[in-house]
Amino acid sequence: MRISVIFSGFLLFGALCLGSPVMALQSGGVEIGDLETGSVTGQAFKALDVDLAFTAMEIGGKNAWFPPTAILNLVAGGIGGRAGRPVLLQVTNKLTADYTFHLSADSAMAGPTSLNTSLTLKPGETKYIGIPMSDLTYVTANNLLIYSNPADKGGLSGQLLVLR
Repeated sequence: MRISVIFSGFLLFGALCLGSPVMALQSGGVEIGDLETGSVTGQAFKALDVDLAFTAMEIGGKNAWFPPTAILNLVAGGIGGRAGRPVLLQVTNKLTADYTFHLSADSAMAGPTSLNTSLTLKPGETKYIGIPMSDLTYVTANNLLIYSNPADKGGLSGQLLVLR
């Protein structure tokens, strides 16, 4: 009898953990699209201001995403005071070949809720990435995201510092 009560308690605890709202903290609300047709969290990209722009270009004989360092200010006095509106990134490829924009947390500091998105752009193509504020709230332990082209071993990566 005592063992069945203990076992039932473990089952109840397990059922409560499965239904926990913590599962909702996983990233995945990131949307990629064009300015005219894209949207994130029900808001059209064309109705949002572009917060950061990244450009793939050749610098010193190496392919790189420019700027090499970007800062996204989410503190109350910065863009964080905009009532939860999503962040919009503009990504442009000015190289003569396809190039990938991969944005993620440093693998050493990444948790299950860290942001991780990737898109490949054709030469001259521009795409937009909409990121809900909730996905940036649980970005990474050290508030640093890395953007790069993982397929380009000689390419240069960049860092996005998220101030919150």
